[in-house]
Amino acid sequence: MAWHHAPEGIAVSADIECGSAQGIDLSRAGRVSFAPHEDAVPGEVQVKGPISCYNACVALRNEAGEPRDITVEVRIPRWLIEAGFGYFLCKEYLVAPLEEGEGPLPHPALGWRQVPPARRRDRESSVEIDLSLDPGDAIVLSSVEHYPVTACNDRLGELATHPRAELGVIGRSVQGRPILALEAGREDAPRRAVFTGTLQPGEPSAWAVVAMIESVLEGDGRWLDEWRLGFIPQTNPDGIYLGRCNTNARDELVAFGFEEAASGQLCPQEVRVLWDYLLSMEPAVYVDFHFLRQPNHPYTKPYFIDPAIYEAPEVARAAVALNERYMKLSGADRPFSVAIGDEMWRGLAAYQVAAQLDAVSFLYQYTGPTTSLEGAQKIGPLVMVAALEVCRELTERRRP
Repeated sequence: MAWHHAPEGIAVSADIECGSAQGIDLSRAGRVSFAPHEDAVPGEVQVKGPISCYNACVALRNEAGEPRDITVEVRIPRWLIEAGFGYFLCKEYLVAPLEEGEGPLPHPALGWRQVPPARRRDRESSVEIDLSLDPGDAIVLSSVEHYPVTACNDRLGELATHPRAELGVIGRSVQGRPILALEAGREDAPRRAVFTGTLQPGEPSAWAVVAMIESVLEGDGRWLDEWRLGFIPQTNPDGIYLGRCNTNARDELVAFGFEEAASGQLCPQEVRVLWDYLLSMEPAVYVDFHFLRQPNHPYTKPYFIDPAIYEAPEVARAAVALNERYMKLSGADRPFSVAIGDEMWRGLAAYQVAAQLDAVSFLYQYTGPTTSLEGAQKIGPLVMVAALEVCRELTERRRP
């Protein structure tokens, strides 16, 4: 792990799991300055839709023998400001202990807490955060509540000890990390459901998907008798590990590769893994969960694909009913509709599952100024239960 050292005893590093920083500058006493790592995707492409979050995530350590007060400056990329997206970095910041694990890099612990608003200032081209570190303190400062890959995999291993759960490797990422799916319930159940965390690493949806698993295995077990359930909390482990915003380790926009996957064309490796899994499960319902804290997004958005996309009338009716449930759950006052053939949406998993597998399919984006890690953990199971209740009469017509 590489540290940058300041004369007054402060050390800074982005060489951690989920780390995301470049241009670290310690030239001014009592001040740390850096810019977020940027995905290698042209800005003119990003502003058309795939901007999800600009991650800023660094470790800080007080190596001095006395407390230190420091100001951390997160520099906002100029092009992002000029495009009107500077607010992606002007939001709450969080801190967590830096945890040494068994992996090659330390990572943020799971105990994220918000930096008090009074200690954050939004400037014209930067965000400033005031921190106080006691001697020996080692923390992570981040704009995203990361769920590190190593910690998530450990938790899935714990949950898989349940007698009605199985944990399996459904494929591997570009850099060879396992992509894990936890399945629960009857293997011969008449219907199946799949819930995934987004391929966009800047939206740490594993918090919600792991909470779904916990609610099934540690709470209401009735779904284990009615369904075969598949959960993939982290579909792009490389992106999460590397602290990316939207991409995998090859800087591919993996969330948008499913039209190619569905038509048998070349596509990113993580896309192929997820699509093959969905084909093997042939779910009656599929939900892709996204978690994006943004102050200018008004409320959570369940994206509703035009029900004419469904072949079976009963599937279309279930999709309409589930959209109504999700609108009430999210507080939305209108449907967020997706037209058939939409140029961007055709590339997403939720669209192709509806079009190719005739399964009720949603992208559920938990976003807005009131969202929180705790809120994601609460709403995740509610999103799951709504899908299972509405779609419980649907069966897998393609299975013999």
